Amino acid sequence: LFMGVLYQYFGSQLLIQLESEAALAARGVEMGSMDYLDGLSSANRITWIDAGGTVLFDNQADPAQMENHADREEVIQALEEGTGQSKHLSNTLLQKTLYYAVRLDDGTVLRLSCQETTMGALIISVLQPILWIVVLALVLSGVLASRLSRQITKPINNIDLENPRLDDAYEELFPLVGRLREQNRTISRQMEALSRRQREFAALAENM
Repeated sequence: LFMGVLYQYFGSQLLIQLESEAALAARGVEMGSMDYLDGLSSANRITWIDAGGTVLFDNQADPAQMENHADREEVIQALEEGTGQSKHLSNTLLQKTLYYAVRLDDGTVLRLSCQETTMGALIISVLQPILWIVVLALVLSGVLASRLSRQITKPINNIDLENPRLDDAYEELFPLVGRLREQNRTISRQMEALSRRQREFAALAENM
């Protein structure tokens, strides 16, 4: 749950950062055209596309080898509304590409994209530390449970069944000790009554 909340937060921050960089890059292109893009250093991928979808510039690939981008969702949205964005998942669903496009004054589109790790990839990346934590937690809980069980059972095993005392047990055992003492008193009374009857029977038999 904690990872999911952070993932959503940083995902929104990544989009805001991409929008800001796209706005600055668009302003630079409008002022300096291709020379600005050639000298721009960015960790994100920057693609400049004309109104027909032809790639004019790309900082990570040869524009001449790239296909027409007129059918791209973010490009279509940018041409119609001024800005556009979209997300595309890879085939393995372990990486997601975030696109943000902005339409320039001359009708061309400047698009920035970046790679975003998916939730599945994050879970896989932290799976080993989580497993270690689980193992350590199980070992620690086992040790603590063993010590605690000994602390619980030791006073029970040390109870003197013939003469149980409250000061030898913890508070939770007081009812048990009380029952044992009451049972011992009951047994003692029964034994005295039995002994008395035996003496009476012996006296009666002797007289007979």
